[in-house]
Parts: sequence; structure tokens; C-alpha cells
Amino acid sequence: MAEKNIDIEKDYRDILKRKAKRLSKDELKKEIIKFLSENKICTLATCANNIPRSTPLRYRNKGLAIYIFTEGGGKLKNILENPNISVSLYGDYSGFESVKGLQMWGKAEIIRPEDGQKYIDAKNIIKSEEREDLKRLGVKARPDMKIIKIEVSKARYLNFPDGILNQAWSEEEN
Repeated sequence: MAEKNIDIEKDYRDILKRKAKRLSKDELKKEIIKFLSENKICTLATCANNIPRSTPLRYRNKGLAIYIFTEGGGKLKNILENPNISVSLYGDYSGFESVKGLQMWGKAEIIRPEDGQKYIDAKNIIKSEEREDLKRLGVKARPDMKIIKIEVSKARYLNFPDGILNQAWSEEEN
């Protein structure tokens, strides 16, 4: 895997004609958390019975943990069967050299209202009641809504403007 990452990074260096910025694992983790905090929408990929599902969702993060408020549906059914997930997000695009993207892998957990303090803590991270767009529409969270919590164990970050050319972070390597 590390050899493939080096090959991909070399391809990007050659295309962009610049040096790659090499971050330490801690620096890379901080950059990933910053990117997560600057964005609001991700795509959650789940899979069950060999049928993949990809869903764009609004999220909040606390460090590398991602929290998603949800009414339910196929994504929850898939997570119950297979908690292994992938998440992706990307920055604004104005051409190849503007590309910023993040892929993450980890495990998802479903937190329900009956989980008590754990649910309250997760809901406090999400802060849906502070969303101005929902207030304008008069939308309130239903009391039976669930929270998906994702613990990220591996990530790949690409930030062409800053010279971070496809660096990989893993919980196991820290």
C-alpha cells in the first residue's frame, strides 16, 4: 500500500511540477480535522448483501469522529448488517490545481434516543437546533431520530493548493 501511495504521489508531482509537502502523522491528522471542520457535507458509503449505497449527508465532527443525524433508511439497515463504512468529501473546484479531497474508512455505530447520555452527548455535538436553514423552514428534529457516529481508522488526504499530494493517515501507524 505504501509503495502505491508513493507512485500516486509521484504522478501528482509530475503533473503539477512541484514538490510534495510531507507532513508528519500528527500534522496530517490536524490537517484532516481542519478540513472536516471547514466542510458540512460528506458522502457516506455503506454496503450490505453485496449492494453498495452512497448517501450525501450533512455532518458535524469532533476530531476525527463524525456525527450524522438521521431519520433512518437504507444506510442504517446497511450499517446494522455491516458497520464498515467509507466517507468522502471534497472542497470547491475551480480547476485541477484546486482539488482538495478526503477519503476515510472506519466503523459506524448507531446511537438511539434510548441510549441516554450517549445520545445527549452526540446530539450536543451535532447542534441541529442551531442550524439557521432549519429554523427558517420550521423544521425540528423528531424525537425518534438516530445518530450515526463514525470512528475513522484510516484516511487519505489530497490538497493540491497546499502541496499535500495524496498522503495517507492510519490510526494503526500512530
